[in-house]
Amino acid sequence: MLRTRSYRELVSIYKKQILIVIIPLLLSPIPLIIGGHESQAGWMVLVMGLFWGLELLPLAGTALLPIVFFPLFGILSTDAVCREYFKATCTLFFGGLVVAIAVEESNLHRRIACKLLLSIGISPRMLMLGFMVSTAFLSAWISNTATTAMMVPILQSVLLELEADSNTRKMMFLAVAYAANCGGTGTLVGNGPNLLLYGALNEPCTDQPISFLSWMYFSIPILIVNLVLCWLWLQVLFIGLPCGSKKQGDKEQNTRVASILKSKQAELGNISMVEIIVSILFMVLVLLWFFRDPDFMKGWRYVSDVPIADATPVILICILLLGVPKENGEPFLKWQVVEKKLNWSVIFITGGGFALAAGMKSSGLNDWLGNQLTALKDWDQFFILIAIIFIVSVVTQVASNTACASMFIPVLLDLSISLKMNPLFLMLPATLTCSYAFVLPVSTGPNAIVFEASEMKTMDMVKAGLGLNFIVLLVTVGSTYTVMNGIFGVESYPDWAHTCESHPLNLTALH
Repeated sequence: MLRTRSYRELVSIYKKQILIVIIPLLLSPIPLIIGGHESQAGWMVLVMGLFWGLELLPLAGTALLPIVFFPLFGILSTDAVCREYFKATCTLFFGGLVVAIAVEESNLHRRIACKLLLSIGISPRMLMLGFMVSTAFLSAWISNTATTAMMVPILQSVLLELEADSNTRKMMFLAVAYAANCGGTGTLVGNGPNLLLYGALNEPCTDQPISFLSWMYFSIPILIVNLVLCWLWLQVLFIGLPCGSKKQGDKEQNTRVASILKSKQAELGNISMVEIIVSILFMVLVLLWFFRDPDFMKGWRYVSDVPIADATPVILICILLLGVPKENGEPFLKWQVVEKKLNWSVIFITGGGFALAAGMKSSGLNDWLGNQLTALKDWDQFFILIAIIFIVSVVTQVASNTACASMFIPVLLDLSISLKMNPLFLMLPATLTCSYAFVLPVSTGPNAIVFEASEMKTMDMVKAGLGLNFIVLLVTVGSTYTVMNGIFGVESYPDWAHTCESHPLNLTALH
């Protein structure tokens, strides 16, 4: 006989589906009672925020909700909403992911990692630094999760040879995860939040200063400081700071570790023609990004009378990778490999963030929020910055960094304009903070990977992550008044911000 399931069993099995129905219903008084497009867009923001935070649907599935509800509410047409999912910034992200796949397929990233590890040092402390530098460098260009997945097997082999104790294992695994999270902030294409900021500013704000090169001007110094502090913090927490002289056993251990890394490097063989070509194309891409519109000379983008953005050179490199043949006649990168390995989800999440922002702008919700938040005009800018960073830091621990950025960046742009503050004063620190999710295994892909591989307890990550979060937030606040202010003048209201006020979304094209 079939056993009748109890009420509790049914709730346990279908709790996500129940919440998918209940949450929109509980929030329905907002559009029904208040009325107007502003409340409808607000309902959409709250529903998507809760769905993202609780992961009731796949993150990309939640990102598609604006395609359904904005046209039904009369906020945006279906065509207008769908255009947001593959605008120039999403194309830039797509191209960056394709180039990253080419790097992975050629094993170039493994060769770089082994070379860096052997170059930096092989004592346990220097080895940890080597893993952190290698991971951060690679995650600045390819997926944070893919970088972590590649580094973990190498780390496991090294730890086995080290006969590492429990604390050393936890320290090394956390070092890789945290370096991957921080490394994504290093370049404009490093992760979703960076590109969401770029896209949010690039369309409405003429002559805004964020570009591939200017991003690295301020992000690299911050990244270096964060990596060093993370390296020191994990040592203090798990093994203490170095003291005393090296033992003979340590030297023998270091020799064995060096042997492992050299064997890993030897497995790759001599550098192949594929690696050479991918390296050349990658360097060409970076140079094209650097010199598109540098501050110190006239960039190549002026060869045309129409604006040329960073998506154009990356798509050129993608076409070359897909079209240039190897010795056997096959292309350097097969499209079938791209289809299989490309993380389409993150592109849809990024697009969903843009669609949500467009709906908020078109509905008038942004203006309403801006008016409400003008109450903050009597606050000192420093305290506004602290409040924003704290809120973003809490949310990003339970929501994906891209989803978190999607919720906050449009609001911060309008808040800044309403308060006559430089938009970058709040938006840059908040964007960086979206990537600083160190506390929980579910916070990021890298956290989840090392949590499973290391068999650590959740409280081990919470203890290390809370301290590191506090440290990097202090660095973020300090860098706002030093590095960011020195490069972008974030404490003063810039001329380009006036174009954000006078260049609202083209509503005639949206309906």
